[in-house]
Amino acid sequence: MYRPLKLAVVEDRDHIHRNLRILFVKSILSSLVDGMVAPFITVYPILLGANPSDMGLIRSTTNFTQSILQTFWGRLSDSIGRRVPIIFFGSIIIALTWILIAYTDSVGVYLVLIVIQTLAASAVAPVWTALIGDNTTSIDRARVVAHIRLWSLAGSIITAALSGWISSTITASGKDVYKIPLLTAGSIGIVSSLIILYVKEDRRTRVKIKKPILNLYDLKSLKKDGVFYEFCKVNAIASFALSIAWPIFPITLQSILKLPPAMLTILSISQGLSSLLIQRYVDRVINRYSCERVITLYRSALIIVPTSYLFAEITGQLSILIANNIVLGLISALGETAYTTYLLGIVNEFERGERIAIYNVFVGITTTVGSFIGGYIANIIEGYIGLIWATRIVYIISIVGRIATALMVWRTIGRRGV
Repeated sequence: MYRPLKLAVVEDRDHIHRNLRILFVKSILSSLVDGMVAPFITVYPILLGANPSDMGLIRSTTNFTQSILQTFWGRLSDSIGRRVPIIFFGSIIIALTWILIAYTDSVGVYLVLIVIQTLAASAVAPVWTALIGDNTTSIDRARVVAHIRLWSLAGSIITAALSGWISSTITASGKDVYKIPLLTAGSIGIVSSLIILYVKEDRRTRVKIKKPILNLYDLKSLKKDGVFYEFCKVNAIASFALSIAWPIFPITLQSILKLPPAMLTILSISQGLSSLLIQRYVDRVINRYSCERVITLYRSALIIVPTSYLFAEITGQLSILIANNIVLGLISALGETAYTTYLLGIVNEFERGERIAIYNVFVGITTTVGSFIGGYIANIIEGYIGLIWATRIVYIISIVGRIATALMVWRTIGRRGV
């Protein structure tokens, strides 16, 4: 049946606005889940008995499983022209694993559950970003991404505070103090999964891709897309330097500084609040100074993190970690929004899911190696000079690597924004 062009455009705009409202609600509910587990999830394996080598293995394994199948899921969503079913089933699995983790007593079982969870997350991540891209344009994309992050931060701060209060007041010990937050996270996650079913997918996403779903991506053809390939390569190398210290951060918090649940919550909330305060201005900053400049600033500022943990160990001053998390919240709000906006802007809309997945695979592989190396180095050094000096040496290695890769990001990506 014939419809006037003006009416068709209005209806199309209305259903996109409806989709965006649903995406906002889904993001807020997901952030409630993240906030509920954020204060303690990095130290949880230590409460199960994990050592530095175990922490490196857990972090590297989850980095690998979270990224290795993203190309498959991204290409599949492009091929079938659907995003919602993949997001729904992946989100349900993630929610159920939080419930199972609440009853876990061993590092091995925890690792298996986290692997299942991150495999599900590998399906959700590129497809979710692609769905946002499907419902935005280059004009409003930075604003939408920034607003989604704004409300997500608000939700995560609320549940982080609630999680900290529950963990601090419950009459339990060890990992059991976190059982109620984990069960709550799983329950909210199930509701969040159901919300996405109300999204109406636009016909413009139903594009058939003439590529076998299981084929490995041809690296030579990828290199032809110079901007995208360089972005993947540079950030993969930079992420390797970041990930070396990742398994060590929770060891400092739990095994060396021995922070109670209340202090872990304060650290989580301080980062969330600082991100929340700046988030409403993020799209203006990006539009004024360019994504490239903001990405360079973000990579450079991340040098502060291992430096802060190193000095917190030496001095015992917890205020250093609080200040670190405040700064980290500010730069993360800028950096993560800039990354998403920039990536969506340099990929073809008909291969959006696949290209986002390829980028995540690049980064996932290098962070897998980096996390494993960081944990393994700490475990070896601990046998000779003790845990404290082992963590400090890994922090120094990470600081040097972050300085070098920040310069590399400036020379490649940063100069484009000048």
